Amino acid sequence: MKSPAFLLRGLVLSFGLHAFLSAASIDPDASYSGMASTYDNGGNMGACSIPIAETATFYGAMNGVQHDEAEWCGAWVEVTGPLGTAFVQIVEVCNECPRGNLDLGPAAFFEITGDTEGLYPITWRWVSAPGDIGPIHFYSQGSNPYYLKLQVNNTVNPPATMEVFHNGTFESMARTEDYHFVHSDGTALEEPFTIRVTDIFGHEVTTSGLTISATSTGQVGSGNFPPRLDADVALETSDGTPIMDSGSFDFGVAVAPTPETRTFTFQNLATTSLTGISATVDGSHAASFSISTPPTNTLQAEASSPLGLTFTPSEPGLHTAQLHILSNSSVEELASYDVTLTALVLSPSVDTDGDGLNDAAEGKMAALGFNWQSAQPDLVATLTTHAQLAGLYTEDQMRSLQVGVPVLERDPSTDTFTLRLRLRESSQLATFTPLPFISSGVSVSGDGALEYQFSPEGDAAFYRIETGESP
Repeated sequence: MKSPAFLLRGLVLSFGLHAFLSAASIDPDASYSGMASTYDNGGNMGACSIPIAETATFYGAMNGVQHDEAEWCGAWVEVTGPLGTAFVQIVEVCNECPRGNLDLGPAAFFEITGDTEGLYPITWRWVSAPGDIGPIHFYSQGSNPYYLKLQVNNTVNPPATMEVFHNGTFESMARTEDYHFVHSDGTALEEPFTIRVTDIFGHEVTTSGLTISATSTGQVGSGNFPPRLDADVALETSDGTPIMDSGSFDFGVAVAPTPETRTFTFQNLATTSLTGISATVDGSHAASFSISTPPTNTLQAEASSPLGLTFTPSEPGLHTAQLHILSNSSVEELASYDVTLTALVLSPSVDTDGDGLNDAAEGKMAALGFNWQSAQPDLVATLTTHAQLAGLYTEDQMRSLQVGVPVLERDPSTDTFTLRLRLRESSQLATFTPLPFISSGVSVSGDGALEYQFSPEGDAAFYRIETGESP
C-alpha cells in the first residue's frame, strides 16, 4: 500500500464493506504533464489488488487526484521523460502525489530517467496495452455461489462494465474501489457461469465456462479487446503525397512497351507492430501491374518500408487494377489497405484527334495544354514551327540533316566511296586532342558493322566523333 489511508481502507474492505463505483471515465485523447518519482512494490500487490503474476515489469502508481477510485487500475500509460519513453502498467495509487504526477517502479523510472531516485519532469497519456498480450484473465476473491467478486486482468483497454449471465439475462456487476466487480442478489449463481466485459470504447468480450474454483487462482478468458490506435497505416508517393485507404493512384500516360515504375512508402503509424505484410494486385488489368519492390514482412510501430510498383503498358486504353497491402493484424484498419491503380496507354502511331500530333506525344505533354482527344492544330503548329529553336528536329528533318562536310566522299575517277571519321579525346570538355585510329583496332562485326576498339589512356573522360578532313 502507498499510504496509511490505503491500509485502513484495506482493513475495512476485509470485513466485506464495498464502495461501488461508476464505470471508468478515462479520456483516451488527453495528455498530461507532471513529475515522476519512484517506489518499489516489494513483490506485494498494490491498491488495485492486481496479482503479482499479472503485474508488468514496468509498473507504476497513479496520483491520488486522478486515480478516481480504481478507474486507472490495470490501464497502460505511455510515459516520456528526459531519457526516453516507456509503457507503464498502473497497479497502485500514490495518495501524496499531486495531479499529473506518477510514481514509477524502478525499471520504468530508470528507463525514462537513467536514474534510480529523484524527481524528473514527464509527459504521459493513456494507451492500449502494447503488443499482443493474449486473452483476458479472471480472478475471484472470497466468492461463493451467493457472492461473486471478480477481477478482470490482462486487458488491452480498461474495463468499463462487467455483467454475469444469471436468471436468463446479463445482470450488471458493481465496481469496487479495489478494482473488482461484485454480484450478490440473494440467489445462487449456477456454475459454470458466463461473464461479459465491456471496455471504455464499447467493445465486448464474453467468456463462458468460468467457475469460482478456477478463477480463485486465475482462469483464462475468451479473447481480448482490439487496441485503440493513434493512427493506422499510410501510403505515400515518393514526393510525400498521401494515398488514402480505398483511394486511387494514377500512373498517368504510358507508351508501350516502356515500363513505368513508381516507388511508394508504406508506413505503420500504429503503436503495435505489423507482421505478415504482403502486397498483391488483382483486377481486370492485373497482368499489367506488378510488385517490383515488395514491402518488408514485419514493421515495428512507427516504422516504414519502400514499396515499388511497375506498370508495363501493352494495348492502348485505360488499364485498372486493385492494390492490396495485407498484414496479419486482427484490427480491420491495419489488416488491409486497398488502392485503385490506373494508367492510360496511348499509341505513338495513332492520331485520334487528327491534328497532326500522335496520341502518345499529346498525352505526355498534357501539362503544356495538349489534349489527345481534342484537335488543336494551332498549338501543334506552334510546337513544330518553333521546336528547332529548342534544338528539336522532326524525323524528316533528321533524315535530310547535312553536316558541314561530307561523311561519305565519292571519287568519280574510280567510282568508290570513302567513309571519313576522326576521334578526339578530352579530360574536361574544353579542348579536344586527336586520338588517331589504329588499324589493329578496326574490325567488321558479324552483322557487317564497322567497329573500333581501344583502351582509354591518361585522364581522358570524353570522346568526340568528327567528320571530314582534319582542321
